[in-house]
Amino acid sequence: MPRLVYSNWGLLHLIAALASLILGTTVLVLSKRGKLHKRLGYGYVGSMAVMLATSFTIYRQFHSFGIFHVAALLISVTLYVGMVPVLRKKPRYSWQQLHYSFMYLSVLELYVALVAEVLVRRPGMSFWEVAGLSTVTVMLPGAALFTRFRKRWQGSRFPERVKPRSVVSAAA
Repeated sequence: MPRLVYSNWGLLHLIAALASLILGTTVLVLSKRGKLHKRLGYGYVGSMAVMLATSFTIYRQFHSFGIFHVAALLISVTLYVGMVPVLRKKPRYSWQQLHYSFMYLSVLELYVALVAEVLVRRPGMSFWEVAGLSTVTVMLPGAALFTRFRKRWQGSRFPERVKPRSVVSAAA
């Protein structure tokens, strides 16, 4: 029976990945306001950073830079793009929407990676079968949930468009 973890880096990667899954899912499920959201969110970003960094210490699958390393780079970009609006509070009227969209996508990418990691351990599946199946099984329901809950998650803090006050209404 194959081992689940082959090195200390692999163990740290696994622990960080599990923490990311738990924290990322919790952030999506709970209210999007307040200190708890902020604390859990920073915990998610920290655990993701550890997971992504340690992914570059694991070369067992391809014995060199492989597709999972490319995925880690893409997820890193998504995570970064999701955090920049929070740290800069720009663009002024849409930073929250950008933040929640990219952070949601980063959690979906994490689940795609989980499914791919499970499937790649099954004998007889080609790379394209693993990539296609893991993407479809996560992204299709994820996109449907995103569309369904977007308005609720946005609430009144995420205005679609801010209308400037007209001169007439300001004078009245």
